[in-house]
Amino acid sequence: MNQPQEFLDDRVCMAVEAFQFLKSTTIAVRAAFMHAVADKIEGLGPELLDTAHAETALPLARLTGEKARTVGQWRSYANAVALGIYTEARIDLPNSETGKSDIRKFNLGIGPVVVFGASNFPFAFSTAGGDTASAIGAGCPVIVKGHSGHTRTSTMMADAITAVIKDYGWPEGVFSHILGDNVIGTDTKIGAYLTAHPRVKAVGFTGSYWGGKALFDIANQREEPIPVFAEMGSVNPVFAFSQLLEDRAEALAKEYAASLTLGVGQFCTNPGVFIAVKGDGLERFKKALASAILATAPATMLNTGIYAHFEKNKATLSGQAEVSMLAESSVEAVQGQGRPRIISTSAHNFLKNQVLSEEVFGPFAVLVEAENAEEVLAIARQLKGQLTITIAATNEDVRVHQEIFNVVKDKAGRLLFNGMPTGVEVVYAMQHGGPFPSCTDPRFTSVGPDAVKRFVRPLAFQNWPDEFLPVELKNENALGIVRIVDGSATKASI
Repeated sequence: MNQPQEFLDDRVCMAVEAFQFLKSTTIAVRAAFMHAVADKIEGLGPELLDTAHAETALPLARLTGEKARTVGQWRSYANAVALGIYTEARIDLPNSETGKSDIRKFNLGIGPVVVFGASNFPFAFSTAGGDTASAIGAGCPVIVKGHSGHTRTSTMMADAITAVIKDYGWPEGVFSHILGDNVIGTDTKIGAYLTAHPRVKAVGFTGSYWGGKALFDIANQREEPIPVFAEMGSVNPVFAFSQLLEDRAEALAKEYAASLTLGVGQFCTNPGVFIAVKGDGLERFKKALASAILATAPATMLNTGIYAHFEKNKATLSGQAEVSMLAESSVEAVQGQGRPRIISTSAHNFLKNQVLSEEVFGPFAVLVEAENAEEVLAIARQLKGQLTITIAATNEDVRVHQEIFNVVKDKAGRLLFNGMPTGVEVVYAMQHGGPFPSCTDPRFTSVGPDAVKRFVRPLAFQNWPDEFLPVELKNENALGIVRIVDGSATKASI
């Protein structure tokens, strides 16, 4: 399915008009709208789950949990918006003796946002996912480019949002849902066209490095560059240390195998590299890991494109020099199924061959055997930016290897002390985003209420009469939000 340029331009123009409307809404009104969307999605019956299951092959139990997560996202983001956290209201009152002006500042929406649906989360990171919720919470209209891997699911979620817009009597341009590949009569991709459109002000993306980087480049080549908040995945390395391996090698192996193969390895936080120094603990870990992988059956991947890329990338890394097969599922895979595999190599080879550091989206990992801690430190220093890095260690391990610990702080958005990185909790303290190339802007998160921060900008008012100020900055604090007045946090009116 392709779309005419006129249609795309019309949707952008509608979003621009809707932005003027959203600027007049209060955080309380937008929060109520978001709760209504959550209610509408929660009320969607078994047809939604069945449709998503048919399109993605994701298990119904997983989809049920993801639907609940999506509803929870809308509600938690709504509650955060209503608190006024992201308005960041600042008021510095005038002083006639010093000549100090009356200056007041708050955050408002940045403008129309294009959101790209993700393949691996048809609910939580797609049409009605966190990018859409956080942009609307910020006061921005959203244009969703639906993912081709689940168009019917995407449409059902879009219809739910549209129904709430009609119930509220809001402008249609607050939310648009666009399907298709190219602009009719051209070779231009719809997503590229929307990103380059001069009236679009920001982009939210979850997907591959190549897709996110392409959008980032388009946005920065515009006459008016715009922010692209692209979460592009990573290998999420696990650094395991000697004392921890001595104490619980077998248990760690089971945890690692379970995380690696969860959802057929189709998570951006899939732990794709395991690094440890040679020794008895690592040998026990390898033996237990091999047993776990052998016993893990292949399962159907999200779509034929992802399966094809998995097979290609798995073969590429497995075919590198000085690499050996540690384990592969004992069950043969049929077309479309991801068959779990672990390869191993030395730290020396891993350091000199950058191909082994590339992400393979699926149930695949590289186990790296180091001769000593110096090689582990060299790997830490060479790492590119990651969404997560896991330190599998005891307290004493961390004390002994402080230099490694300090280096990895510069390479990740989320550092785990034991546990596994799959499972991204939707909470205020979550950071889902890291240094490039895991994402395009490490200052922000795409998960948790703080995701709203991506789509606001500050605006200051100097010496304005109270009647013309936005409600967040008026003398009377009608919204009851926390404001910084002359340097002190308060809910009091002025």
